[in-house]
Amino acid sequence: MLTKLLSRALAPAPALQTPKVSTPAPLTAPPRIQNTAVRAFQGTSGFESARLTKPLLPPLPPLSPGDLGKLINPRRAAVEEALATGNPVPFTNTDGKTEQVSVTQLPGGVAGGGDDVYVVTVGNDRFTVRVEEGADVDAEAVLAQVIDSYSETPEDLRGSLEHVVIKGEADPEGAAARAGDGTITFYGGEANVTADIFHHEIGHLIGRQVEDANDSWLSGILEKLAGEPPPIPDGWADAAAADGNHLNDYTEESFEDSGVYTEDFAEAWSEYMRALDDGPEALAEFERTYPERSEILEDLYPPPA
Repeated sequence: MLTKLLSRALAPAPALQTPKVSTPAPLTAPPRIQNTAVRAFQGTSGFESARLTKPLLPPLPPLSPGDLGKLINPRRAAVEEALATGNPVPFTNTDGKTEQVSVTQLPGGVAGGGDDVYVVTVGNDRFTVRVEEGADVDAEAVLAQVIDSYSETPEDLRGSLEHVVIKGEADPEGAAARAGDGTITFYGGEANVTADIFHHEIGHLIGRQVEDANDSWLSGILEKLAGEPPPIPDGWADAAAADGNHLNDYTEESFEDSGVYTEDFAEAWSEYMRALDDGPEALAEFERTYPERSEILEDLYPPPA
């Protein structure tokens, strides 16, 4: 036993093996940084590359020129479709109200001369738009603006308009537009075909329509003999006097020159329509400034709920 132990003790010890140390592979990318802001600062993406391989939303199908036009200017696109198809099309105005609209261009021989004449139907109401020869206008843009403003007018007051005329030349007296006998005439091409001017001019026609509706058989006879009164609703002059103010310098000068509130009503109608568009705060401000006028206007066109 001792021999065995000695032999084992004297036996050379086995060579020590140096443990293998694996050399780390060289880094091919910077270490991952969790803070998105820091990653962005160092030029790395703030999102995982795997997430970038999938779109967040499905891709949109390619748009045709017609579809693109509907997105950019839907009211003009509706006019163009109505002209191209000859069929009624849905027209959504700036108030968000949608009505069926048709637009038909009359042949040149029927229109007479070189004027372009269009028959426009909005809902159940119809009027014409005449673009006189030589007026350099974008007809589709003008039609879209006129239809948009007209469709904001209360349906029971739309019958006051029968014709719209667009003239290329300026008015000799400097007017942007004029209205009378169911016709609104715009001067200076399409520059003056705006919502505010349209509502002012149709305000003149509405004033006449309402004044005529208020006539009794006796007052109708007297008017034929003495001439018609100003185209304003009954009680408007008293309401304006009670408010004790003017809407602007133009209406003040007109009243001082004529002694009647014709321009006052037309401008008040336009301002009232704008207040309705601008929302409850604008309407409340209009009512505070013109309380007596507001009662008459709101009776003609109650504010939407």
